[in-house]
Amino acid sequence: MNNSLELLPVKIYSDETNELAEEVARVIAEDIERNNALGKHTVLALDTGNAVLDVYRELVALHEANKIDFANTMVFNLYEYYEISKGHPFSVRKFIEDGLLNKINVKQENIHLLDSTIPEAKMDEYTKKYDDTIKALGGIDILLLGVGNMGHMGLNGPASPPDAKTRLVNLDKWALISSIPDFSEFKFIPKRGLTMGIPNIFDSKRVLFIATGDHKAEVVRKTVEGSVTSDLLVTHFQRNPNATVYIDEAASSRLTQTLTPWFVCSVDWTLVSNRARAVCHLSEELQKPISELETRDFLQYSLQTLIKQYPIEVLTKEVMSMLGKKIVSQSELPRGKKVIIFSPHPDDDIISMGGTLLKLVANGNSVHCIYMTPGTNAVFDHEVEKFLFNRVNFARSINDEDMLRKDQEHYDRVMKFLKEKSESKFGMKDTDDVKLIKKLIRQGEGVSTCSFCNVDGYEFLDPPLYRSGKSKKNPLSKEDIDIVWDVLVRHQPDLVYAAGDLTDPNGTHRLCLRAITKAFEKYGEGSKPELWLYRGAWQEFHPVDADIFVTMTKDDLLQKRDGIFRHQSQKDRPPQPGHSGKEFWQSSEERNLGTAKRLVGYGFEGLYAIEGFKLYRKECVLTEVINATLSLFLVH
Repeated sequence: MNNSLELLPVKIYSDETNELAEEVARVIAEDIERNNALGKHTVLALDTGNAVLDVYRELVALHEANKIDFANTMVFNLYEYYEISKGHPFSVRKFIEDGLLNKINVKQENIHLLDSTIPEAKMDEYTKKYDDTIKALGGIDILLLGVGNMGHMGLNGPASPPDAKTRLVNLDKWALISSIPDFSEFKFIPKRGLTMGIPNIFDSKRVLFIATGDHKAEVVRKTVEGSVTSDLLVTHFQRNPNATVYIDEAASSRLTQTLTPWFVCSVDWTLVSNRARAVCHLSEELQKPISELETRDFLQYSLQTLIKQYPIEVLTKEVMSMLGKKIVSQSELPRGKKVIIFSPHPDDDIISMGGTLLKLVANGNSVHCIYMTPGTNAVFDHEVEKFLFNRVNFARSINDEDMLRKDQEHYDRVMKFLKEKSESKFGMKDTDDVKLIKKLIRQGEGVSTCSFCNVDGYEFLDPPLYRSGKSKKNPLSKEDIDIVWDVLVRHQPDLVYAAGDLTDPNGTHRLCLRAITKAFEKYGEGSKPELWLYRGAWQEFHPVDADIFVTMTKDDLLQKRDGIFRHQSQKDRPPQPGHSGKEFWQSSEERNLGTAKRLVGYGFEGLYAIEGFKLYRKECVLTEVINATLSLFLVH
């Protein structure tokens, strides 16, 4: 436990590595192997989600390395959608089987996954038996829990009484929203589900609480530092001495130890990043420019040790100088360089760094956009109908009978499937035809944006990590890394940009960045291009963490918006809307304007909007020699 405000043990891991999943899997493996050695069984309760799926993959890897034997492990799950078939691609059972159970040596008779097909008339009898089975086995030994934005445990939410048993429930608003990525459309989401009882969860002998992404930061703060309340069930884990919180840096962003560590522990003020973060926080809290901060301000916020080591005048000038050097205009951006922009989806580049992209092109750089996944999961079915209708109508308009016959056949076949899908209760996986059309729709929008930005070229990749056909992606493979490496070898770029916002709901950004950084390792110790991370679609860099702020005028922002609007399939209500519910252009502009507003609050004038970038380093920290690394990025 890092400080007196934390009421649960917390372990924080880098956003950009897989260490969190590796550590959680190691803990599970040690517990299971310890019980195996004693001739005891282990009761393992499993959840779902991207972070949990990463743990599954690490457990499979340990099993394949003969480091864990599941033969004496009893498996339960936290919830299941009601009336969904056991083999349905979006069922919880299918998620757990495909992700873990089908790849390890767990015995079939030891698998106790909630049965979604039990008739409602027999539900009370079934759920009581489920609870009794757990009790007879001695309770849950290990609970692997991925927590939702509202602190749900399975389908137990704020309205659930703490003594509620395993039961059939209605999905609340937040459970429905969190299910959208899997089912694509709200109408397909099951409205009821089976959920494990709360006492079984709370009484677990070991609780591994996992949360990743800045959208989980608030629920993490309340869980770790807040009071125990039924409005947030996970706070009750404060009463379980064997519960531990495993989070990434983004999810830790609202904890005191991250946001204002000087309140709870000693801080190494010799690091400029720590000094800058303290001064910026003080400026924001007091709504005072940095240059106007006074002794009493620092004392009020427990920063006396800072000003004891560094005089206020020196300190404030240092931070303003550091931040000021990061602010650049178009004239200071590179010229005549070969630039690659890796975009996880066909719109992340324009959403997150569209203003800078346009300036790089205007400066005469050779810019190529590389779209790393097709983005087909984010296209509504009605866009498919529109696409096919236009093809049929075009063939009819030019009186091409052969083209019309073929296009009409395609239209009829696809529309028949879409009708079946629409009339199905819980949706269906798209056929290859539908997936291809959705892919072409996203590609067409990407090409339109590239034309709008006047880039020199573009490529559409199709890595194995995206071929699951589901919102949950396949694990990163050697082929994924080799595909990225091939792009780097062919283009020989001077500069590479990649998405550094790792909190997208389906984990695509995280996997894509991992593929890029793994490919960069192939450069070895020799010369390599600089790798710059951009954000904007899902989160933004803190001003202290960013290395470059590219300024934008109001006209720049409007031009960027026009580029985003080329992605019409993502307008108004995209299938993957993110955590805010806003359109991507709105979220992007809000962040660009917000970063500029923060800098203006610090005392910088004349800033309208900002796109922030961070130079990728393995240690992922701001160093004292940052200016020495910017020679390629900036023109002096």
